[in-house]
Amino acid sequence: MKVNRIRDPEWLKAVSEMPCVLTGRPQTQAAHIRYCHGGGMGLKPSDDRVVPLNHVLHAKQHSMGEVRFWRENISDGLLMSALIAYAEKLYRNRGAL
Repeated sequence: MKVNRIRDPEWLKAVSEMPCVLTGRPQTQAAHIRYCHGGGMGLKPSDDRVVPLNHVLHAKQHSMGEVRFWRENISDGLLMSALIAYAEKLYRNRGAL
């Protein structure tokens, strides 16, 4: 079954102008949350599943693997669910930002 994924380059640019979700610092990149996205290996999740991460953390997310990265930076499943909900809420409210 094919899943339609949202592709929104303007949104990715807007997210990259937000402060880092983990450090609060500027100069971020839109980081996709692949954790629990229902896709397969190498499939990028929809653009409604992005959060701003500073470039160092974003590179670390890719180099160490996403599950390990989030487990080390978000301590439990409840917080991970909250992060995913935050990303989706940001996207839903993108017109108001």
